[in-house]
Amino acid sequence: MVRLLLRARRFNTTLAQGEGVPFAALAEREGVSRSYFTRLVRLSYLAPDITQAILDGRQPPDLTAEKLLEHSRLPLAWHDQRTMLGLPESDPNSKIYPC
Repeated sequence: MVRLLLRARRFNTTLAQGEGVPFAALAEREGVSRSYFTRLVRLSYLAPDITQAILDGRQPPDLTAEKLLEHSRLPLAWHDQRTMLGLPESDPNSKIYPC
């Protein structure tokens, strides 16, 4: 999952620096379909606590790469992301993401 998030950030940077390059051309440059490129760019807008939990290996066991890709149309509001993914509000003192 860490690789997925890193790739999402890279794709987002590619998009931001695209300077008018068509979306399909950016996806082609990355060697992926336009649909996959879009889904990964959306994952770059995950709530910071969700992203950090994944990077630290503290995500709930049922939060998998497949689940993230299935829910790639996540809302931008972080609270709504947690709700959609079935996660409670974050607890910075928890050793694992609160379930």
